[in-house]
Amino acid sequence: LPEYELHSVQRAVCRLVMLNRAERKGVRPNFRYYAKAPVGPIGPIVPRYPVEKAEVMPEPKQESAPNQVVIAMMDEAKELSDKGLYLRAATVLMEAFNRSKNETMRAKILKERKRCLSMAPRVKTTGDGWCLAGRARNV
Repeated sequence: LPEYELHSVQRAVCRLVMLNRAERKGVRPNFRYYAKAPVGPIGPIVPRYPVEKAEVMPEPKQESAPNQVVIAMMDEAKELSDKGLYLRAATVLMEAFNRSKNETMRAKILKERKRCLSMAPRVKTTGDGWCLAGRARNV
């Protein structure tokens, strides 16, 4: 197998010996490897058929009652925004959004997150003109 690296071939052959699929014969340093005949019952070969995909996407599952964990996260975000930690509150709200499955609750979370991000202090750029992603200001 000249097109393959020697180390890769040796590793593959050793793996076949460990799996009892090949046997090693010979005297050191010259060994030869031979494939072993399969042992045990071999089941019938079943052809694979293509998987048919559903044409209509199922409706996402809606929660009937608000998730208590999401409500607790929203309360935590409210406390953080009251302390002036708007970016941290926005992060907590994004986690609450990911956990919620109620569309009205998700809309409420996004609205509150947008408010927190708008109140977050802007990053001042230095003279060299660098800025954090998403915080660029047209000057």
